[in-house]
Amino acid sequence: MSMPQVVHPWSHAPDTVLRALPPAAAADQRSIAEALFASGFVASAIATAEVSTEADVAALAEKWRETRASDAALSTMIAQTSGALVPSVPVREDGSPRFVLRIPDASAAAEALLAEHGEHGAAAELRLFLDEALRSGDCYIDASPGAGFATLSAVTGGLLVSAVALCRDAEQVAAIEASARCSGVTAQVDARMSTSLGALLSPPLTDGAMTFVHAGSAESVAPLMSDALGALQRREIGAVAWRCGPADEAGRDAENLQIAAAVLGVFGFQHFALAMGNDGPELVPADAMASNEMIFSLEPSLLARFSA
Repeated sequence: MSMPQVVHPWSHAPDTVLRALPPAAAADQRSIAEALFASGFVASAIATAEVSTEADVAALAEKWRETRASDAALSTMIAQTSGALVPSVPVREDGSPRFVLRIPDASAAAEALLAEHGEHGAAAELRLFLDEALRSGDCYIDASPGAGFATLSAVTGGLLVSAVALCRDAEQVAAIEASARCSGVTAQVDARMSTSLGALLSPPLTDGAMTFVHAGSAESVAPLMSDALGALQRREIGAVAWRCGPADEAGRDAENLQIAAAVLGVFGFQHFALAMGNDGPELVPADAMASNEMIFSLEPSLLARFSA
């Protein structure tokens, strides 16, 4: 479930790019190499790092070579479209981004770029879970798609998965459709104005396939599930992901959290959070991870996938 981290020059905030080289860096190859990279001098950074006798510094050179490969693959896409392209942190074997988001608005593009490539990295919980849990034939429905990071991630994991993004307006529909087109997954992504979840789940999927729903906030869980009673009763919804509020316990909306958990609990869902174990991310009971914002409520038949 590991998500490869690739550093990109455009991930650095302006203050990082403009920061002067610290005086002490003259005797420190790593500092010099990193300062060169942060300023956009990728080739010079690689040349500085690769001759180092320190293994961790030499390793930076290899990482930055991957960056250059990703840049080269992305340049072709940029030449073929207008508007900003935000590449995903996960990359394919050839170094190209797993998917790209096309965002015509400069302000929204800057926000998406920071979310994916900022100092703290991508918000990866939902995407890591989907990579582990989805199987060919499954459907991912995102009732809170935002810029489309999770929607595009769901259909670019190498499986025949379909995704539906329930958008707030026509502008969001157009943006996600454009991103799917630039990422080569138009046939797998259906972006549409918000609609009945129950209607999307009828007729049912093929035998063995399941639907994964990203509800968004805790308060959205109950209305979404009430609209999908048939699918719940047929046990076709395998997982519901939802956010329970800020990480600090005092800031959570306890009532909405309890309602969401109770509604799903009626249908046998068990609640989990994602934690980092010795072998990578793993699911643990949600009540053991009070600081996590993302909750994964899993139907018992989906749990069988993890124990198979």
